Amino acid sequence: MFSMRPPLLTEESIRAAIREVTASGERVTGVAVRNLLAARYGARGGVARVYRLVHESQRAPRGAALPLTGTPTSSDDSREAAIARADLAEERERVHQQRWARETDALRTRLAAAEQTVRDGEIAKLRLADLGRALASAQTRIAALERALAERTP
Repeated sequence: MFSMRPPLLTEESIRAAIREVTASGERVTGVAVRNLLAARYGARGGVARVYRLVHESQRAPRGAALPLTGTPTSSDDSREAAIARADLAEERERVHQQRWARETDALRTRLAAAEQTVRDGEIAKLRLADLGRALASAQTRIAALERALAERTP
């Protein structure tokens, strides 16, 4: 059995590293925090634990950073504009996908009809050849019967 060893870094030291990365203006990522921990303590901390604490720290300030007044800020306006642009882009993509799905379906239908026409043409060609042979055979038989009749008649 494996024995669990205690973590080398406390959650408080990881939180302090997260605060330091935040204060430096650098983007707070698990990689940045783990690199700082490795440089400072010689241990990177557990991946799951570091990412969990980074996620918790990113969730907490967002709720506190909401404006206390009901007036929208410029960041709210730009956020709403970005969301509207994203929604519009998604709608365009959906319409685009539907159009090309219809176009593809129409082309597949035309191809299937063309393939069926080719098969029908080949069948008609074979039938025409069979009828041509039957006609030639009938004409040969008629000619033979006419000769036989001519020989019988005085």
